[in-house]
Amino acid sequence: MPNWDLTFFYSSEKDEKIKKDLEEFINGCKNLREDYYDALADKNLSPEKLRKFFEDSEEVEKKGYYAAQYAHLNYARNTMNQEAQKLMSMVEDYETNASIITSFWKPRLLKLSESKLIDLRDSDELKEYKHVMEKLIESKEHVLSEEAEKVMSALSSSSREAFAELYERQTSSYEFEIIIDGQVKTLTGPQVRALRHDTDSDLRKRAMKKFFKRYEKDKIILEKSYNSIVKHYDTESRLRNFEKPISMRNLDNEVEDDIIDTVIKVTTERTPLVYKYYKFKEKYLGEKLTLADIYAPLNPVKKEYSFDQAKEIVLDAYYEFDKEIGDIVKSFFDENRIDSEIRKGKRGGAFCSYAFPNYKPFVLLNYNGNMGDVMTLAHELGHGVHGTLSSEQNIWNYHTPLTMAEVASVFGEMLVMDKVLPTLNEEDKKAFIASKTEEMFATMFRQNMFARFEVQSHDMIAEKGVATWEELSELYNKELKIMFGDSVEIPEEYNYEWVGIPHIFSVPFYVYAYNFANLLVIALYEMYKEEGKDFIPKYKKLLKSGGNKRPEELLEEVGINIKEESFWGKGFDYLEREFLNKLI
Repeated sequence: MPNWDLTFFYSSEKDEKIKKDLEEFINGCKNLREDYYDALADKNLSPEKLRKFFEDSEEVEKKGYYAAQYAHLNYARNTMNQEAQKLMSMVEDYETNASIITSFWKPRLLKLSESKLIDLRDSDELKEYKHVMEKLIESKEHVLSEEAEKVMSALSSSSREAFAELYERQTSSYEFEIIIDGQVKTLTGPQVRALRHDTDSDLRKRAMKKFFKRYEKDKIILEKSYNSIVKHYDTESRLRNFEKPISMRNLDNEVEDDIIDTVIKVTTERTPLVYKYYKFKEKYLGEKLTLADIYAPLNPVKKEYSFDQAKEIVLDAYYEFDKEIGDIVKSFFDENRIDSEIRKGKRGGAFCSYAFPNYKPFVLLNYNGNMGDVMTLAHELGHGVHGTLSSEQNIWNYHTPLTMAEVASVFGEMLVMDKVLPTLNEEDKKAFIASKTEEMFATMFRQNMFARFEVQSHDMIAEKGVATWEELSELYNKELKIMFGDSVEIPEEYNYEWVGIPHIFSVPFYVYAYNFANLLVIALYEMYKEEGKDFIPKYKKLLKSGGNKRPEELLEEVGINIKEESFWGKGFDYLEREFLNKLI
């Protein structure tokens, strides 16, 4: 199993260069404030001067991003490592201080008249920063006073972010003793989750019951953490004059409220597809299904893939699509930028980290050896492709909003799916299609369920002042029933599943981005199937664009109109046509 080589950044947590870089970062922030505080609010501000501010900010931020990315990666590989914890804490303090110092720039610029801001936006000298100015103008009514922005920055690491870190540290430390094949085994959270794919029905049920019951033991801490995160987030959204809490995330994601409302509405209306599939699966397996069985394999023969096999499958799929993209994916393996080993204390789940445009993203996953993990590898490397190709952008335009962040990752899964299917016999092909259907359900319907729960839980906490563990679990149960109907039984412990969704703690209202992106990718992938190699330059241009335009504009360039409600329904038509109808 590969592990990261983080000496790419620093020699160790104790490398003196980390502190040096952070000090240079802070000093650079102070210099920015000294050099530009008055200039940014000057009605005679020139485009050249503003461009110089953006460029100087990029150079300053690189030092901070470099140290911060290392600290986050180092902590993720072992959240129980005290040296890693100390470094994370130190970096967060520096980040908070830097944020306080540089919080002046938006309030100062927004003192200018709208006509002046528009003139700056449209100047040739600022063409590379046009979208930065567009977002600034759009955010005008939501930016607080300079002093208020300072306070928000100062409190961030000791409030919402602190509770999110507490959640992550607490849940990453969980261990589970489970009897498997007559032996007691001690497993991590990701290993227990992987048992949902096991062929043993009894083991699946025992494992998931133990998994959720462990969270229940910490319900006081977890309930308090979630309530505090929600109240902090919602308070900020009100102070910033947003109509509703999700609107603050939507602005960050550069998408209108009504578009997200439409995606959630259309997805909820198509949940009968879920009922239809699980009724088929129940009949096929010949047993009444519970939620512990939704990922049970159709094929009773448990098929495992070594990491080397997964690597070969994924590399072949990406190379077959495009050599440049294949080379990018290969570099992750060659340069030890993948950490796939399962170990105690390691952060659960999977992610791809690319803090700034240096062409070197890093991937974390917990590899168990099933086909779902092969797909996760493809997914995270898709993020890596995106982060690499968009490195030609400046820092300000490097990161996409969440609505576009999952496009390359899900597209990568589709490439691997098409690569794997022809290699399978009919029985294995059916099992694979079923598995992929379940993954699509997880990305679309389950994430939509999470989004609905999140919206309602924020409303509940706003109305009641606090929502208890029992109230949140009851709300989640209602959403489970909407998604699954009577197609599966819902064991009591699954009412606590909401607390095992890390994104609702770390990044409120993140989850809808998965469904949004999945539906986008289906449209893009159908274009690829129709146009063949002619599609690839358009796709690569989309990824290389990073966040230099609104998603709506970037997608219009490839022929997609996300404002049409009918567009969002097409993805579900595809799912029914290409997956369900081939099974049922």
